Amino acid sequence: MIIWLTGISGVGKSTIAKALYSKLKKRFIMIDGDVIRKINNNDLGYSKIDRDTNAKRLINLAEYLSKQDINLIVSANITSIKFRKIIKKRLRNFYEIHITAEMKNLLKRDYKNIYKNAFSKKIKQVVGVDIKYYKPKNCFLYLENNSNKKNFLKNVNLIIKKIFKK
Repeated sequence: MIIWLTGISGVGKSTIAKALYSKLKKRFIMIDGDVIRKINNNDLGYSKIDRDTNAKRLINLAEYLSKQDINLIVSANITSIKFRKIIKKRLRNFYEIHITAEMKNLLKRDYKNIYKNAFSKKIKQVVGVDIKYYKPKNCFLYLENNSNKKNFLKNVNLIIKKIFKK
């Protein structure tokens, strides 16, 4: 089983994934897109080519592990529609969960200063600012994560309830 959390930077993918993992860790492992970048020596930037390379790495890793019956929680944005289709084609027992948040809330919790730097033109190639973001179609679940960290657990519990029907 693969639970894949997607959405632009700051929506809470990693935070929700960590909370899910804490509840499911006896049956799941967690993969974070930012961690995979670090494991690969931060050899990629954020151009379209680099984003696609990272997507290929994540998909290949998820496919490899899932073929060994390892359940995964993946928190990583796949911006390319092409690679979202590949994921759905290649990965079995796959649950895509799209997380959104209003930009005003993303700006409040912008601890990496991604949006601050993008809006002040210090950096480019930020999804949702100067790279168009295409909301995934036909996701298993769409979640809004506009609340603070204390209240996000309702989303975690909803994911578990929907997938495991508990």
